[in-house]
Amino acid sequence: MNYQGHHHMKKHCPTLKPIVCEPVHVVKNHYHKAIQPIIHPVEIINKHHVIPVPVHEWAVVESDQEGQMGNVGNCCGRNRRR
Repeated sequence: MNYQGHHHMKKHCPTLKPIVCEPVHVVKNHYHKAIQPIIHPVEIINKHHVIPVPVHEWAVVESDQEGQMGNVGNCCGRNRRR
């Protein structure tokens, strides 16, 4: 249909009321960051172990003993008294 024919039809056609359709929904998703805490529990267990460590100690016992006396007469020589 050319422009003139369309123009010609417009003169003879009544003006119609527009038909309003149900709205078409267009969803625009918007994302926003929100901090989500995630908790990781940690249990620290302190184990104490006893291990033997050798330490050398000496128990010293001291005593006094009487020694034998030598022959007093021989202290200056064998032939002293003649």
